[in-house]
Amino acid sequence: MSVHVESPLGFTADFPEHTQVLDDSSAGPNTEQFGLLGGVLVTVIKDDNSVQDAPQATGWAHLMADFYREERGGTQLAEGELGLPGKSSYAVVVGYDDAEGSPKVAATVGVLENGRFIGVVVIWPYAGPDTEPRLELLKDVVSAISVS
Repeated sequence: MSVHVESPLGFTADFPEHTQVLDDSSAGPNTEQFGLLGGVLVTVIKDDNSVQDAPQATGWAHLMADFYREERGGTQLAEGELGLPGKSSYAVVVGYDDAEGSPKVAATVGVLENGRFIGVVVIWPYAGPDTEPRLELLKDVVSAISVS
């Protein structure tokens, strides 16, 4: 059984069972956050006023990833198109240490679907060099979100 979300921000999502819809997003206005099993935090950001096409969506993903590279001293692990059917989705994946010193991975994804843009940031605990980046996890999360 999945958790179905219909957001006033203009997207729907079908996340795995036991997903927590967080009441107050720490990411600010025009965002919603969800907690998935395994310590995965998903933030969906409505930013369609500043992004109109695929090159801008790619730029958005790089701009958001800069925070984790520059402010958190992270290292880029991967980047590229996720290749999901029906949507353009470009991701930049960065490994970094959070404020408590715990290793994390942040993926910033610019998504264009049905002529509309949303940004997705997925953060999960770092599992080690043999496992990261977990692009299948990222693809599962992004493919669960549809822009209406």
